[in-house]
Amino acid sequence: MMSRLLWFGLAWVALQAEAQVGRPTSSMYLTLPSKTDATLVFNIDSAGQRFQLTWGLDQAWINEQNLRKGINHMGRENIGVGRSAFRTTYALTNDSVLSADQTQHLRQRSDMFNIVRADLPLLFTADQEAGSDAYFVEDNKANVPHWAANINSHVHWMQANTNHKVIAVAPFNEPDYWIKEEGATANTQAEVARLLKERYGRFDEIAIVGANTLNNDKAWAWFAAGNDIFDWGNTHQLAGSMANYAAFHSSLADIGRTGCNDEMHNVAEAMVGLEYGMSVGIWWGFDSRTRGEFCDISRHGQRLAYVEHRNNWTAASVWRHDDGRVKAFIGSSERQGVTTNYRFVSPDREVYFDGHGPTRFFEISIPGGNGYQNGQVNAERVVDVTWGDDVQPAAIEEGVYKIVNKATGNVVAINGSAITQQKWTGAVTQQWTIKPCSDRTGGDYSFYDIESLSDASLRINVKNFSTFPNAELIAWKQNGPTSNEQWYLVYAGNGYYFLRNRESALYMASAGTVSTNNVRVTQTYLQEGEAVDKLLWRLLPINVEYETTPPAKPLNLKCEVRDASVALSWTPVEDADVSGYMVLRSEAGSEEWNTIARGLVSPQFVDNSCRQGRQYLYKVKAIDWAQNFSEPSNIADAELVHKETLVARWQMDGSLLDDTYNEMDAVGSHDFEYVDDHKAGGKALRLIGSRKQHVRLPVEVASSEELTFCAWVNLRSSALRQHIFDFGNDEAHCMYLTPNNGSGMQFVYRNGDETTTVDCGLHLPFIEWKHVAVTIGDGIVDVYVDGAEVASAKASVRPDLLRPVLNYLGRSQSEDEPYFTGYLDDVRIYNYRLTADKINEVMADTASEVQLPSVSGQKNIGRYFTADGIRRSDTKKGIMMIDGKKVVVN
Repeated sequence: MMSRLLWFGLAWVALQAEAQVGRPTSSMYLTLPSKTDATLVFNIDSAGQRFQLTWGLDQAWINEQNLRKGINHMGRENIGVGRSAFRTTYALTNDSVLSADQTQHLRQRSDMFNIVRADLPLLFTADQEAGSDAYFVEDNKANVPHWAANINSHVHWMQANTNHKVIAVAPFNEPDYWIKEEGATANTQAEVARLLKERYGRFDEIAIVGANTLNNDKAWAWFAAGNDIFDWGNTHQLAGSMANYAAFHSSLADIGRTGCNDEMHNVAEAMVGLEYGMSVGIWWGFDSRTRGEFCDISRHGQRLAYVEHRNNWTAASVWRHDDGRVKAFIGSSERQGVTTNYRFVSPDREVYFDGHGPTRFFEISIPGGNGYQNGQVNAERVVDVTWGDDVQPAAIEEGVYKIVNKATGNVVAINGSAITQQKWTGAVTQQWTIKPCSDRTGGDYSFYDIESLSDASLRINVKNFSTFPNAELIAWKQNGPTSNEQWYLVYAGNGYYFLRNRESALYMASAGTVSTNNVRVTQTYLQEGEAVDKLLWRLLPINVEYETTPPAKPLNLKCEVRDASVALSWTPVEDADVSGYMVLRSEAGSEEWNTIARGLVSPQFVDNSCRQGRQYLYKVKAIDWAQNFSEPSNIADAELVHKETLVARWQMDGSLLDDTYNEMDAVGSHDFEYVDDHKAGGKALRLIGSRKQHVRLPVEVASSEELTFCAWVNLRSSALRQHIFDFGNDEAHCMYLTPNNGSGMQFVYRNGDETTTVDCGLHLPFIEWKHVAVTIGDGIVDVYVDGAEVASAKASVRPDLLRPVLNYLGRSQSEDEPYFTGYLDDVRIYNYRLTADKINEVMADTASEVQLPSVSGQKNIGRYFTADGIRRSDTKKGIMMIDGKKVVVN
């Protein structure tokens, strides 16, 4: 939840929208995308892809803390294999009996895996910490019989002394790197594998794992030498290209072999590997949240979308859990990742990305370096994608908060070296600065830093990095935040959050339910029933009193149906502590509600993100400063009958307001200038491509089955491939018009593998006003210039199948193409295919499809319409409709 300052910031945005357009609209949530390297388009309801996979944890590097972190974050049920190791420190006795050192380490590792479960299957590899006795490596060359005998003896000991089944053995570990220590070659590795199968019967049911290279560029060459004997292929990703990493796993899948990475270092390796056929992945060092949630959702969910940036060695994906949760993941190579900007696009509905929304897109940058192990931070992150009738009131941004427990009603405070709960007094020891951790904090950066306002070096610290429940939380002074001082927030509903620790994955909790001072704060597992209240927290501005009485519900919700939007109004709630309203929408026949607006400070909203031919239901809730939600208002319905209409018109007469009462108001980049050189109205919009100036139109403005785009255009640059308009979601899903692609004016429609181009056979002239129009419908695309048809093509072009979200004037979906330089005037979008006669009427400005606004007895505050129904930002001489009344303005 935001601090009061940020709350007022949101309210200010809403007030600015109201001041500009008369009342808040869906356009108040429009933002401008920035430079993006890769875009991922997903639909949360679509059928996804399931994978058959096994995730595991490593104890070749013995570390109990690493194991327990993995268990807590992944969930014990998601751990299907462990990686253990055989040692080559001492020679075998009689080529069969292990040394005390070897059995001691086998027992230690076996006992460690018992923490997961006593029968956890294991994969064996060589222990690099052991070194190699001359018995195993002589003159830098591995002794094949001794090496095979050693592996056999280790497996035999495991079978005789534990319940852990050895399912696979990798004869060498990173043999392309540990050349002196292991003395392996590609052929030696294959020879050991063959000897194990030929001499020792127990390996009839144990997979032999080949390759196992540090550098994935070398993986296939090492595997190919034993292609006839290796059951699994294996590579690490500590060097090598993404293309070769993907190709290795694809090649294994093609020949029916298991793809494995038994030493993963980043969620990117897991995402890329799965995409190309890997089915076994083992985490070397377990970081925390992102890896744990990816392991869980990939085993119990479906992958909805995936994208990669091979040159940057980064990747992203979106998954839907079987329980309905949706999460987005980004990751990078530990040693080679390059900073990459990703964009996630949700064409079908408004969603919230870590609380940011309502929106149809979200952008995030994953940091990287500039060379091998140069500036790398092994970055990865998970983002919660949410929606519904109870979304968190706002994204959590940097601010000063009180942290209030639901069970006690008291706030988290510093009491000496302890973290306890106290009745609120306003002391600085009860106030906390909460801010997102830097994306260069190292590894997973899905967390928040919680600093005491009394001393920024004091944080909420899990004592001794404990991964156990009931561990104390203390105030610890140090530079940080360290992993046991970083927390992530999970919205739990009704304004409350869970706070989970990066190190332990456990939940911050009150140790009791009484409201007396100095009840301890600890960490624990997730609770059920009333006990969960001890784990629930509200983050409130420091000058907001915590209370749990919800405000009164809004009354008299009414809908005014327009051609392509719905205007809502309701009676304001009189409670003094009401901070705003949220609007919920559902399609008729569906029981699923979604929050399409929040932070509204006035009792009205215009929904221009709806679609014609649909029936909608609406309700409204009030929220107070303490984050209590009211009961919903009455339900109001609205049916948008499909009819041919002018959806939006931007006259560019000093603003980006839509002149129709659909209120499809646009937003612009910056530094706009409106010039007197115009063709319609009083001014025209000037765009300067070198400044990357452009306009974004509302999300549903171009989602009709048929479409006509019209505009007056004055081209002021000879640069090729400028886009007059570009409606889409990414480069593979868009439609656009360019004045010159090198051979002439061209319209392009792309929907995945389907591409339609309409070449016009002419260049749009330079420094001259021209009226351009594109009509789509009845399986035909026509392009007009100055009312004359210049191109026509039969094509199955359907804008509604694109469902474009990123609708631009003056820029492309691609960052590689120049922005438009020139003037635009009288831009119109119709939801049907105009005839040539109609286009000529538009040119002559004689067409009028806009109805007068119906006010249904309600005032249209600050709204002005001409007699033919065109909306104005202010009055104009002549007959006007003001607040639903016809007046004459002199």
